[in-house]
Amino acid sequence: MNVTKTFHRLLVTALLVCSISAMSSVAMGQVILFVSQPSSIAGPYTYGPGDAAQGWGYSYDTIQVQAPLVRGFSSNAGGDSLACDTTLINASAVAGKICVLYRGSCEFGVKALAAQRAGAVGCIIINHSAGVLNMGAGGAGANVRIPVMLVSNSDGALIRQSMDSGDSVVVFMGDKTGFFLNDVGIGNGSVIRPTEFSIPSSQALNAGEYIFKLGAAVKNFGQNAQSNVGLNVKIDFTNPAGLTNTVYNQNASIAALPSDSTDTLRTTDFDPSAYGTGKYNIAYTISMPSGTTDQFPADNIVNQGFVINSNIISKVRLDSLRNMVYSGGVRPSAATSGSYDFGIWYYANKGSRLKVDSIRFSFVTNPGFNLFGESIIGKVSEWQDLNSDGMIDAGEIVDLGDGIYTYGDTLGSNSQRSVQITDIINNTPGVVLRDSTVYLFSAYYSGAQTTVFTNVDPNVDYTLTSDIYQQYISPVYSGTWNPNGFGPSSVAAVSAVTSSPSSSVRSLEQNTLELRAFPNPVSDRLNVLVRAAYRVGNVRYSIVDLSGRLITQGHEVLDGIAPLQIGVAGLEPGMYHLQVNDGRFSRTLRFIKH
Repeated sequence: MNVTKTFHRLLVTALLVCSISAMSSVAMGQVILFVSQPSSIAGPYTYGPGDAAQGWGYSYDTIQVQAPLVRGFSSNAGGDSLACDTTLINASAVAGKICVLYRGSCEFGVKALAAQRAGAVGCIIINHSAGVLNMGAGGAGANVRIPVMLVSNSDGALIRQSMDSGDSVVVFMGDKTGFFLNDVGIGNGSVIRPTEFSIPSSQALNAGEYIFKLGAAVKNFGQNAQSNVGLNVKIDFTNPAGLTNTVYNQNASIAALPSDSTDTLRTTDFDPSAYGTGKYNIAYTISMPSGTTDQFPADNIVNQGFVINSNIISKVRLDSLRNMVYSGGVRPSAATSGSYDFGIWYYANKGSRLKVDSIRFSFVTNPGFNLFGESIIGKVSEWQDLNSDGMIDAGEIVDLGDGIYTYGDTLGSNSQRSVQITDIINNTPGVVLRDSTVYLFSAYYSGAQTTVFTNVDPNVDYTLTSDIYQQYISPVYSGTWNPNGFGPSSVAAVSAVTSSPSSSVRSLEQNTLELRAFPNPVSDRLNVLVRAAYRVGNVRYSIVDLSGRLITQGHEVLDGIAPLQIGVAGLEPGMYHLQVNDGRFSRTLRFIKH
């Protein structure tokens, strides 16, 4: 079976999982917050979203609102603009306008509901600190039907200064399609970027081993049809000595782009093997024909980074110290018991050049909670197409290696940690990969808190990339594996640190009894693939808990490729060791009862 081809057909089975979002700044594509007047502060503003994805009772994609701003005042004795008492004393002034309120003292949903009750058509909340974040709906947000956006304290001060000086500040909120006459655009999710942000140099040693596909899906958001819209793709390469050169510069154009339509432009592929280790900046720029001015140029340029380094596989960005970059987090809404798994897919074209030594991860918790004493299991797994259908099924993700990390401090929220990986077959450090094979690198939160979220990088979006390459990006486990996870725009802060395997390690891997357990975590029945270079017949197995107490044991005669099946429905949730002995070798692996 050709794993390369089968992995490239996987998107046909994608099912999205609902998520509860914690803190992050997210670019919402064609949804904008735009000040139309006065000209002194006109233009697009960065905002923190709060729509149906965060549990609110509306979606930005179906809303277009343009109105003047009016500050709302609470009915309490202080007459503040926090709106925590759900009633505004200046409702007559707020009606038909976009209401400006401040963050603090109560949930975002409570404030927005007060503005809605006063007749506001939209609500802008000014943050009490720098930056923006996703706004959770809380208990009241599901009843809010007007758009709500959060702006930073600095942008809020600029807007307030203009309002207080007597200017009529008019703002547009929502989907910008059709708002401007001439407006074409691209976004992070509508350009083709490499399938990883970072790969080890061993994966692009020779021509053809790692290829960039390049292009962008350009949309005409404006009212007017456009012709001869251009796309320029430029790659600047910075070598380890700091010298930067342009190594790629190609153009493409669209002859005709009707209003509210999208067309994907492609330029020639790029092979980085000629340049090697260093940083690659991929700049996408779209342009209108001469004589036509784009009225919303803020989405005409997208820059995407890519790094070839010595040893890190990562889909999220890395900083100058090669640490992961992330902001905010997500978790499956189905993970009501707390535990869940989140990771990244990696297609290893030249996997035999890699040994995964450790998995890096980062979680974030809600205020008032910490991770002290909590355990994270780092895992390296392989997709094995057991039924040869070319699609990832939940039971086909087979564990190869793992390791346990336990937080010994209360500083774990938003901090990168690392767990060493041990091969579960040989009990040796690290897992050696194979060529042309699909792997999963993941971090499993094994605790019971429902306030633990996986950090994500909101500024790396693989939406068009996953479609072009026909690859999944970042899966999630909650009761069963969903290969598509939260989608290609929510990429987990999970990465793999690798080294070059020695020939002795490869030899050891080929001459031993192999165990592969799936699914893991497991609810009721654990399947164990038992493989060796010789015919495996009678095997004995035992399950013990982490204290060494024997839980169950048994034996079975294996026939052909059928897996050993062990019922575990009666086990208490937790981690266990499974030992299998065929008379020649004895092997032990860990599994998790969900």
